[in-house]
Amino acid sequence: MAIIGNIKKIEKLLADKNLSVVFEYFNEALDVNSKVYQRIFNLPVGAFEKVDITDDIFALEQVFYTKNRDECFIESHRKYIDFQLVLSGSEQMEYIDIDKLEVKTAYNEEKDLITYKEVINTSKLLLQSGDLAIFFPDDAHMGLPKFEKSELVYKTVIKFPAELF
Repeated sequence: MAIIGNIKKIEKLLADKNLSVVFEYFNEALDVNSKVYQRIFNLPVGAFEKVDITDDIFALEQVFYTKNRDECFIESHRKYIDFQLVLSGSEQMEYIDIDKLEVKTAYNEEKDLITYKEVINTSKLLLQSGDLAIFFPDDAHMGLPKFEKSELVYKTVIKFPAELF
């Protein structure tokens, strides 16, 4: 049940879901004059910084080069919904329902992470600047793969407690 599209259109679609704190942060991350934007775009390549948004909600601000698919993995989460926003660059994401997969690494409660054995029958999505992908607990996903060539990506992921959605 993943939701993928332009952030502004998704914000309108989910206007009744009490997600104002999520979209306020994202709008700051996209505003070249904001402190959030400046913080993210001043991160070094390889950065993966946790930033608390509220007591329950946090962001993972990231800068990376996309990779070959065989260097990536399929994952899902139980406690958190992933709101993944690409700020700059292009990233191929992959999606598949968890019921179509075999668990590789059992659930790690501390990391809120399950990994799965690789399959090739995933749906491929190209996220570009301003694109948002929302992955729920039943949505396995793979991030970081390159599309055509490796590319520098600035991205932020909000971890939103599933119980609050």
